[in-house]
Amino acid sequence: MSRYVNTFKTPLGPEQARQTATQYLQGEGFKYMDERGEMVWRKGVGALANPQFIMCEVSDDGTVRIESWTAGVSLIPGVYGGELDPTQGAFGFAVKAALKPRIRELESRLGGTTGAAGTAAAAWYPDPTGRHEMRYWDGAKWTADVADGGTAATDPEGVS
Repeated sequence: MSRYVNTFKTPLGPEQARQTATQYLQGEGFKYMDERGEMVWRKGVGALANPQFIMCEVSDDGTVRIESWTAGVSLIPGVYGGELDPTQGAFGFAVKAALKPRIRELESRLGGTTGAAGTAAAAWYPDPTGRHEMRYWDGAKWTADVADGGTAATDPEGVS
């Protein structure tokens, strides 16, 4: 079994992160389903459309774990064997080429550009408190810097 795996902290609230992942993956044509005992997002059924899988779990503490793989061999719809990491190797390159940017986009939408400590990169993100449109994440914690309608301000309330 070979899967792409990435774990990081999201600056989004857990429910907001789950909604962001759901909206993005549904928009890309993935369906949430039980696949061999795991709840995953799946696209494709086999044969002409080799299945692609993304598992996105968001913990209540803001930790996101993304696993992704493609079917190794798919001869007929619904029947496949093996798993391939979409970021490694040349075998199955066409399916991998379609899945890899989706993984990167999902990670980006969840603030998963990681630094040395494995936390979300310093940047403006939707304010997890809901008090403002955006709040600045310094790479380790939320700051008092906020923005609404492009106007910057400070709001120390809501900073933990």
